[in-house]
Amino acid sequence: MTQAAVAAIRDVVILGDGSAGQAMSSELLAAGITDIARPIGEVASSRFDDDAHTWELRTAPGESVRARVVIATDPSVFVGWTPELLGCNDFRGDSFHASRWRPGFDPAGKRIAVIGTDASAGHYLQQLIESACTVTIFAHAPRRFVAEIPLPSTRVKRWLRRHNPLASRDRRPRPALVAAAISAITASGIRTDDGVEHDADAIIYGTGFTIADHAPDLVGTGGLAIKAALDDGTEPFLGVALHGFPNYFWVTGPDVGAQARYVAQCLGLMERTGSTRIEVRRSSQQVFSDRAHVGPAQPFQVSSAFDLSSAATPDNETYDGEATLTIAGACHPVRVRLSGHLDPIDGRYHWQGTVFSSPSQPLTDEVLKQSRTAMLTVGERTAPARITEQTPWGTHSLAGVGAPPYALSGR
Repeated sequence: MTQAAVAAIRDVVILGDGSAGQAMSSELLAAGITDIARPIGEVASSRFDDDAHTWELRTAPGESVRARVVIATDPSVFVGWTPELLGCNDFRGDSFHASRWRPGFDPAGKRIAVIGTDASAGHYLQQLIESACTVTIFAHAPRRFVAEIPLPSTRVKRWLRRHNPLASRDRRPRPALVAAAISAITASGIRTDDGVEHDADAIIYGTGFTIADHAPDLVGTGGLAIKAALDDGTEPFLGVALHGFPNYFWVTGPDVGAQARYVAQCLGLMERTGSTRIEVRRSSQQVFSDRAHVGPAQPFQVSSAFDLSSAATPDNETYDGEATLTIAGACHPVRVRLSGHLDPIDGRYHWQGTVFSSPSQPLTDEVLKQSRTAMLTVGERTAPARITEQTPWGTHSLAGVGAPPYALSGR
């Protein structure tokens, strides 16, 4: 067995040499990111270093590579997940998952049923609407239809026709939305719980993803394994990021160009803020997976969808020790691990960290439901904080802006 050669830490490692990898390289170079590497051979394992905010990758030939950011452009981790619906094998028409689009499939003149819809199905929806006879979208858990903009009233419609004639000419066909749950797939279509039979010539599943059986060994923050990070039927945020896997991105389509540009924006924000860690927020990922995408997924603003932080450096202030967390007037003894830095964008001090509850007085769900805002006290210093989320391993994350509850050097 040969000893692995350890290379210097690279800024970005791209996995995959196909068109997606080339598109990602082009976007990074256009953004001024030039320290880009590709491992020699297939990557067998990847593990995140929580202290250094870097990834260590090991290849089958024995090479070891460390990188600040990893971008996987080969579809070796996620595979489309299709639920075992009653009668699914009885359907006589075409059926397939949107992420595995069937070559040569022609929707022209067909009645198309879309079950889901995840972002992959949403990407193809407009071209289906333009050529198919009808397109009907069926909600399927965890996705649900979200009415973001109320329909205009008749009076408003009349005003629009008078003042904007072009808007009144918009007669583009729209898909039918079925909120009733699916009870069975039949030979000729879909039956819903309300007893309605929906005829279809083709069924396209937009029902999310699962982890491939032979996916590489991928371990994120706190030892979180990739197979424990994604529930069947959910999907990565915008197809590019998973909570629990900071500094790790995927660009696997179907809209490779949009994904590559978004990842480049994430890395650009890291550079501008001097951050060493970027991670999609759990709430961002959940909102994305829970809604039916009735069109191409619209990118979220990076700064609002992701958390950024820096590894402890001489420029950062840190605290690790006992504290008191006050929620709704009740005091709870805790241990905290905090760090913070002066943000060059807004000029304010941002601090964040982890709360470890006391075994004798744990932070229960009932306590946290009372309020997400709290006061954190270290010694004689107290600062307002917000509890952002519970981590996969039982601790809690919190953050604050302004003077932290621990002493800063020189103050």
